[in-house]
Amino acid sequence: MLHTGDWHVGRTIRGRSRLQEFDDVLGEVVGVAVQEGVDAVLLAGDIYDHRSPVPEADALVFEALVRLHQAGIPVVAIPGNHDAAARLEAFAKLLAPIGVTVVPRVVPPDEGSVVEVASRDGAEAALVACVPFVPERRFGDAAALFRATEAWYQSYADGLGHLLQAMAQPFRDDRVNVLLAHLFTDGAIPGGGEHQITIGIEYALSPSRLPATASYVALGHVHRPQAARGAPSPTRYAGSLLQLGFGELEQTKSVTAAEASPGRPAKVREVALSSGRRLVDLEGTLDQVLDQGRLLEDAYLRVFVHTDGPVPGIAERVRDALPGAVDVALKYERVEPSDDGPPLASLSPRDRFVSYYRRQHGVDEVPEPLLDAFEEVLELEGA
Repeated sequence: MLHTGDWHVGRTIRGRSRLQEFDDVLGEVVGVAVQEGVDAVLLAGDIYDHRSPVPEADALVFEALVRLHQAGIPVVAIPGNHDAAARLEAFAKLLAPIGVTVVPRVVPPDEGSVVEVASRDGAEAALVACVPFVPERRFGDAAALFRATEAWYQSYADGLGHLLQAMAQPFRDDRVNVLLAHLFTDGAIPGGGEHQITIGIEYALSPSRLPATASYVALGHVHRPQAARGAPSPTRYAGSLLQLGFGELEQTKSVTAAEASPGRPAKVREVALSSGRRLVDLEGTLDQVLDQGRLLEDAYLRVFVHTDGPVPGIAERVRDALPGAVDVALKYERVEPSDDGPPLASLSPRDRFVSYYRRQHGVDEVPEPLLDAFEEVLELEGA
């Protein structure tokens, strides 16, 4: 099996399109699946970055799925918290003829949430129990579909643990048993580009609650590739395909190849991905960052420029010289503003501007040319 997820197709960086990067990396994922000769691809949610993706994002996803079908590789997919479950549910019947099985919602195993996938040679088969992302506010709806006891409702994490055990009930000794889920486990290290609200302690499932009867547990939601420590069976987050934000600096992106036979735990290994532009931090004086940045033409840059104080226009100078600079910030010793003084409402417009400038930029003095310009604009407004 090839385990992947958190594609986030359609994600931009400071308004800049990354569609070409997604095209490249999805092509690389398909290439890995073909080269490895896998029996199936497990897609662990967050296929898209938005619930209403742009048509170009759809085109990239569908092209990748079609290419996998042409290679004879079936796909089992679930939505994550970024995906619109209803939208994927609508697409499910269209995707089925090209070998893509979408389980859009949490339902009991006998209602379609456990998918059987045969190996290429037909000698073995896997049972894939699918658990899409369940928001805390909707967990009661999901639990109501099962014979949930009071214990399911003690907390979100406890209830999710009971749900996972129920989903694993159909596992068989003569099958490769797989759990495919989009969730957060306690101890997982976030990649930096996730929605913080869905990786808090209230969402953290103890890895010990994952089913011990699984040959492999394929997880999505966390962008940093990693194993889930403390899980009773081999468990991994595949991670995102690209460095999606500056919180993911220096992370090597990958997919996970998992090989398993009935009754045996999976053997897993990472397969590194090389597509996509790197995200790099630069820091120093203006001359230093410009010299460093010219050597990184294919990277997105977050630039910190050391100055003695605010310098009007410096961000534009950096972006003109370094087209990859998406963030530019100044670093200097800031003065903490005092809360003493008269209320703003009693100040003249000039003094209000001075107060604002000091607080905004952390300085004591406002440049005289700037004050002169403010006075000129004020006079024009008054005229």
